[in-house]
Amino acid sequence: MTSTNGLTPAIRILLMLAAGSIALWGMSNYADYINSAAIAILIILACGPVIDWLRRKGANRAVTLIAALLLSITVLALFLLFLIYAGAQFAKELPQYQQQAQAMAQELATWLQSLGFDQAGAAAISNPSTATAPLEWASSLISALTSALSNGVTMAMLMIFLFVDVIVFPGRLEWQALHGNAYAARMADFTGGLRQYIVVMVIIGTAIGTLNTFLFWIVGVPMPLLWGVLSGILNFIPFIGFWFGLIPPAILTLLAYGWQRALVMSIGYILVNGFVQNVIQPRLVVTRLNLTPFWNLVSATFWPLVLGPVGAIIGVPLTMSVRSLVFEADPTTSWIGSMMSTKNPDQEAAAKAEAAAKAEEASKPPKSKSKSKQ
Repeated sequence: MTSTNGLTPAIRILLMLAAGSIALWGMSNYADYINSAAIAILIILACGPVIDWLRRKGANRAVTLIAALLLSITVLALFLLFLIYAGAQFAKELPQYQQQAQAMAQELATWLQSLGFDQAGAAAISNPSTATAPLEWASSLISALTSALSNGVTMAMLMIFLFVDVIVFPGRLEWQALHGNAYAARMADFTGGLRQYIVVMVIIGTAIGTLNTFLFWIVGVPMPLLWGVLSGILNFIPFIGFWFGLIPPAILTLLAYGWQRALVMSIGYILVNGFVQNVIQPRLVVTRLNLTPFWNLVSATFWPLVLGPVGAIIGVPLTMSVRSLVFEADPTTSWIGSMMSTKNPDQEAAAKAEAAAKAEEASKPPKSKSKSKQ
């Protein structure tokens, strides 16, 4: 059976896969710029509460623009300097940790041989590269984040002009939505939900990073501030980000103090992060990005193949933008978006109808004011 334009569903899917492959190939070639642009957009969204607060206080657009720019650039510069310093220190000490892992692996191999393992089997189980691989991954993530933030001119220009669009020319997207542009309404709704999600995740990441830094400092983990900050950043990666934040400091504690302290640190980490993510986070999350667990995992593992390690951090917003602004915007592919969603079609239809009713009500002139003037 063919569709109205003469293309069968199979042909349409093949064309969509071909177009997607070309788009992904282009994204991989310009990954540095895309990472910087995505981080700039996330920073603008995270600054939304500050902008709203300044507006409520009566600040004009110029003051709001300057204050938001100074705040975001100052925080970004301090964070970049910290990453450069901490990353350099960690890269300098990484060979020492690798030597310690090799010595510990040799002790483990000797112990396994005493239990009856042959030399080859004991060596395979106690391979030191298994222990140092997470440390090397952490080093590559620090380098990737530093590279994305070090594109100073690109980041500064993108942030300045994005802030200008948001602060000096507000409401243009909402105006288009109120005047019948369905795609603008979709984009406005998605942007609002994404902004709430990013703000909450920044708050949660800051809380997790602070508590973990304190925990690492008490236990004696080398470079506790670095691992605390990374644990807060890795909170943006669903499911596996928790383990990525735990494994490197656990390995360092194991190498430095032995398995007893590493076990204590791991239990404390699980308790701290479990409390924040299961008790505090659900109370703050007003809106969710509405992805099934499978697609959350795909987001965290697929986008790094295209954009590098930073893709794991920005993967969920990217997947949600594809779902909402590409698949659901086309009636012939909207079923794909529904398959990626945690909501059933009836819930989504009811939500869309409610949003449309609110938009129609907001577009009507207030009756009370017109009567009072008469």
